Amino acid sequence: MKKQFFSGSALLLFSVAFSACGDAEKATPSLPEDMYVRAQELLKPNVEGDASDFAGAFQWLTRSAEGGYLKAQLALAGIYLEGGKGVAADYAKAREWFSRAAAQGSAEAEFYLGYLLFNGKGCTADCEAAMQHWRKAADGGVSEAQYRLGLHLLTSPDTQVEGLQLLRTVAGCNVPALAAQAACDLGNIYAKGQAGVSADMRQAAEWYARAAEGGNSAAQLVYAIMLLTGDPVPANPERGMTMLRLSAGQDNPRAIALLINLLRNGDNPEATEAEAAAWAERLESLRKE
Repeated sequence: MKKQFFSGSALLLFSVAFSACGDAEKATPSLPEDMYVRAQELLKPNVEGDASDFAGAFQWLTRSAEGGYLKAQLALAGIYLEGGKGVAADYAKAREWFSRAAAQGSAEAEFYLGYLLFNGKGCTADCEAAMQHWRKAADGGVSEAQYRLGLHLLTSPDTQVEGLQLLRTVAGCNVPALAAQAACDLGNIYAKGQAGVSADMRQAAEWYARAAEGGNSAAQLVYAIMLLTGDPVPANPERGMTMLRLSAGQDNPRAIALLINLLRNGDNPEATEAEAAAWAERLESLRKE
C-alpha cells in the first residue's frame, strides 16, 4: 500500500477546516453549562467595543436554565425578580425558577422563595411558609436568612434563645453591613432587656461598639454618646466625636443635630463654626428631601 502524505497546502486547509469546526461548536453550545458561559460572554462588550447583547444573553440563559443548570436558574430567577433591560418583573416566573433551583439544593433559592412568600410578591403572603424556606436557607449558611429567621424567632418566648443565637451568628458573618446590623440589634436587646435577657448596658455597649466599627450609623450615634458621657464605658471624647462624625456622614439627622450642638457649644465654638455651618446646611437639605 502506497503511503500518502499531506502537502503543506493540504495541511493548512485541514488546519483551517478544524479551526472553523471548533468555532462553529463554540457558536452553538449544546451543553447547559456552555450555554451559560455564552450568555456571560454576550453580556460583556467585545474587544472592538461593541455593546453587550442582553437579548442574546437572555435567550442562552433561558436555554441553560431549562437544561437544568443551577447558576442559570438562579440568574434567570433574579432577572424576573428585579426586571430591567426590556424584561418585565414577573414574580410568578421568578418563583418558578427559584423553586427549580431549590429542588437542586440551592440555599440561596430557598431564601428568595421565603422573601417572595413573606412579602406576598406574586402570591398570597404566608409568613409561616416563608419561615420554612428561610430555615432551609439558614441551615445552608445564608446569612440574610439567618438574620430574618432570627428576628422572627425573637417574637416568641419559646424560640427567643434560638433567635438570639442566630443574631450572634450573623454578627460574625462576612457580610459587613448585615453583621453590623445584627450587632446593633443585639445592642438594643441588651440595652432594653428584651427577648428574655436582662438589661445589661455593658453588654449593650460591647455590641454597639462592634456595630459602630462595622459602619452601622445608628450604633455609631449610640456609641458616640456613650463615649462622650463616659456611661457605661470610659469617657473618650475624641473617639466619641469621631464616631459622631461617622454617623453624621451617613446622613443620620439625629447625629448631625447633636454634632452641630456640640460644635457650637464647645470650648472653642469660633474655631468649629465653619464645620457646624456646613453640617447645618446638610441637615436642612435632608429635611427638604
